[in-house]
Amino acid sequence: IILLVIGILIALGINNWNQENKDNKLGKEYLSRIQRDLVQDTTNFRDIIKSNANLRNDIRDMLVVLYQEINNKEQVQKMAAIYDNAFSQSFSPNQNTYKGMTNSGALQLIQNIELKEAIFNFYRENEEKRELFLGNNQWLIKITSNVDSRTDFIKFSAEVLDIYTTEDMLNHDDWSFLNNKTDEKFKLIVRAMSAAAWNQKISDSYYVELINSIKIV
Repeated sequence: IILLVIGILIALGINNWNQENKDNKLGKEYLSRIQRDLVQDTTNFRDIIKSNANLRNDIRDMLVVLYQEINNKEQVQKMAAIYDNAFSQSFSPNQNTYKGMTNSGALQLIQNIELKEAIFNFYRENEEKRELFLGNNQWLIKITSNVDSRTDFIKFSAEVLDIYTTEDMLNHDDWSFLNNKTDEKFKLIVRAMSAAAWNQKISDSYYVELINSIKIV
């Protein structure tokens, strides 16, 4: 009986040792995947910051032209392209590994408590930033809806321009308000571009904060 008990204990010990090795290996694999996600996030966030800087320059150039004089439809098309790009802000961090870990309970495989807390805090910050991005985007949607309902500026967007095939459909009257600084439509376009520039600046601050949090992790 004693030998049998000893044999069982040895078998359990070996089994626990094997399981612990498997858990350690799996935990390191998860950490490696999270590291790759964070490296990719850092690259993506920095690229977005650079893109926002370019868009801000485009907006600045567009406003210079707008406050001088619009002479032809092609200028309006270029303005519409800048407008479309300026309002396309999205937040898409890599969260698949972390979500997989939380759903499967694999977070417990991370033995370093400080590291586990840093990872948890970072992805919680991601969700907080997601809510901020969502709120800002909803605000921008209202602005663009106002522009679309009160002006014909959307006609010059590359996505719909091809459907206007005659002079009656698309003509000087559709964009003449851009040469009238006292026109409320003109002021609306300027306010919309200002809102886009503001949003880009705020978005950049969010991304910088996230990059700093990634460095901590």
